[in-house]
Amino acid sequence: FLQQYRHYQSHIQILKLQPDKPNKELTDLVIFLAQVGHCYQERLSTFAQELMELLLNHHTVLEHDLRMTFCKALILLRNKDLISPTGLLELFFELLRCRDKLLRKTLYTHIVTDIKNINAKHKNNKVNTALQNFMYTMLRDSNAVAAKMSLDVMVE
Repeated sequence: FLQQYRHYQSHIQILKLQPDKPNKELTDLVIFLAQVGHCYQERLSTFAQELMELLLNHHTVLEHDLRMTFCKALILLRNKDLISPTGLLELFFELLRCRDKLLRKTLYTHIVTDIKNINAKHKNNKVNTALQNFMYTMLRDSNAVAAKMSLDVMVE
């Protein structure tokens, strides 16, 4: 595991220098680390935050497969309850601006499903309020696709 993690860290450094280059090996490492994340929570404490920052800062130039892999890894970590919903869902709303239809569809599905799961047993007003406020700001977004998808999420 440690060897793979160090390998991942070196690939991340390369990615920060050349964010537009495809990197198949990094996609494999990210999925591997997301799958074993629950076993190494202490070692991978910054893993999700690192992926989120990379997506936020470089989502426009990242290669589409790598961007999708990062999102799938974050969804996997969220499904294992290793990251909080609020920050992740806000990031995913930001990523709805991407010109990647498959990514937008995947993110939309996850956002709706995650909100339904959060409120399945009882309403989580704290998370709901934060998300509603964020969605209202997204409705005023200059990107029509992102605004429409935010509205669709509110309707769901």
